[in-house]
Amino acid sequence: MVQQRARRLPAETRKRQIIESARAVFASQSYAKVGTADLAKAAGISEAALYRHFAGKKELFVATLRTTAPRLLKVWEEIACDYEDPVDTLWAIGVHYYDHLDSHSANMKLQFRALSEADDPQIQMALRETFEGFVEFVADTLDEGKARGIVRADLDTRMVAWQFLGIGMTLDLMRLLGFQGDTDRARASVWGRVYLDALKRTAGGPTGHVRGAPPYAGERVPMRAPDGIWSAVGDDPSPYMAPVPVAEGHGMR
Repeated sequence: MVQQRARRLPAETRKRQIIESARAVFASQSYAKVGTADLAKAAGISEAALYRHFAGKKELFVATLRTTAPRLLKVWEEIACDYEDPVDTLWAIGVHYYDHLDSHSANMKLQFRALSEADDPQIQMALRETFEGFVEFVADTLDEGKARGIVRADLDTRMVAWQFLGIGMTLDLMRLLGFQGDTDRARASVWGRVYLDALKRTAGGPTGHVRGAPPYAGERVPMRAPDGIWSAVGDDPSPYMAPVPVAEGHGMR
């Protein structure tokens, strides 16, 4: 039987298709173990065809890294359009990231594998560009909050932006290592609120949920004593939290 040849695609379309198939390959094993034969097979083309689009494995790896940030930044920009308050924007982005921890696992694994190859100047530059895009977005969001008197004026917004990314990477790492029990929604929510509360210029900080949105059914929200100090509720083993009643017909979103 004659083997069917891959359908001829426009050069740019084929290049995007190769990058997408390469993402899963690079995420599944270490960079050193991936060969051009693996990448060509995943794309459904010959190695010769692969070399018509990329000079080699490293060029394809770098191209794959550089497609990651624009996708996520587009999602963040779309979320930002729905919120007036910059702090609410960051909260909503954090909720979205948490809710999609599993679906973006390939991108997460790709980033971690790339970090182990960061001594290579080209790979390091691709990673720098990726993280710079994220840091710039968060810092710009916080600077807007400063200008509007919402965010504390004394904050170093780039450092705080790195901390925001650090929370996301920590959640990724915990999920990767199987610590799902330590990253349930209740714990992640309190962690996020404590972080965002520290950014607010005025006392109080974020409400128990994104402004204008109902609380998550079954979610546990922080309680405050009259003097503004975080207080534990009863003898609950998880201090500083109290449950939001679950309305009939509503479950975790």
